[in-house]
Amino acid sequence: MDKQATFPRRQIIDIESWERKDNFNFFRNFLNPCITITSEVECSAAREKAKANGESFFLHYLYAILRAANEIKELRFRVDNEGQILYFETVDVLCPVRMHANGKFYTVRIPWKEDFGDFHREARHIIDSIPEDGDPYATENGSSEDQRYSVILVSATPDLYFTSMTHTQERPSGSSYPLLNVGKAVVRDGRLVMPVAINVHHGFVDGAHLATFFQKVEAYLQ
Repeated sequence: MDKQATFPRRQIIDIESWERKDNFNFFRNFLNPCITITSEVECSAAREKAKANGESFFLHYLYAILRAANEIKELRFRVDNEGQILYFETVDVLCPVRMHANGKFYTVRIPWKEDFGDFHREARHIIDSIPEDGDPYATENGSSEDQRYSVILVSATPDLYFTSMTHTQERPSGSSYPLLNVGKAVVRDGRLVMPVAINVHHGFVDGAHLATFFQKVEAYLQ
């Protein structure tokens, strides 16, 4: 990531006046305050459009996921190491990109851009600029705490279809940001569908927000 890059702005939430105070306080001391949901989304139109335009299908669904996350405020709350609640105006995306057949990957941060063309061009530039060798976690390790919070993480397993997923959890207070995984697209009843798993802090996100998230992702893939 360019040292001159700008990062999403954030604010510290006053828990006492926050509408989710009771929700967060209920889950904040749970051994595991996070939940993971896996569901399928239809992606036929996105695959066809990417193929017709010579674009990356991966970047098409990455954009759809990131756009949905930026339109649902509950996916942009975070809890820091001091227990403060942070809210980000927008979020970017971290994604591991496989570089070699042996499985070696490199994690990149792609900034949110509302226009798909701008997002695709920036993402291609960042991915094409990945160094041949180096620390696969350099993007994360070189970030400040705020910079690390202002993201969602999306991993891809394009050769593996799955029906459920568990995620690593960074610390007892929950993951710093939503963790997602996208699996292999398969044909079901004449429709191309793929599984998407998302792990979120239940103090921030409820089932209704997750339902909206999947609805938005599927809509943007059309």
